[in-house]
Amino acid sequence: MVCFWQLLQRRLTRRARKRRPMSEEEDEIQDQKQTIDAKCKATLACATMLVEYEACQARIEAKGSGSCEGQYGDWVHCVDACAAKSLFSKLK
Repeated sequence: MVCFWQLLQRRLTRRARKRRPMSEEEDEIQDQKQTIDAKCKATLACATMLVEYEACQARIEAKGSGSCEGQYGDWVHCVDACAAKSLFSKLK
């Protein structure tokens, strides 16, 4: 009697054999969001938010207590809002 796991392994093996090899272009695919996020992080608005976050971190380290969640959230929101403008036009 063949168990479930053996059947699953056979199906996965067949699927692996049927897959076509990736072309060189497919090997070089990069995540567009990372590229767009890097550009957005360099904008003046988001860089200002990052400076505020880093200043908060320095204050917290000196003080020993507190949180910079608000500043971090503002910075991430700035990057996401900037990236959203151009990201969806590049998705397939």
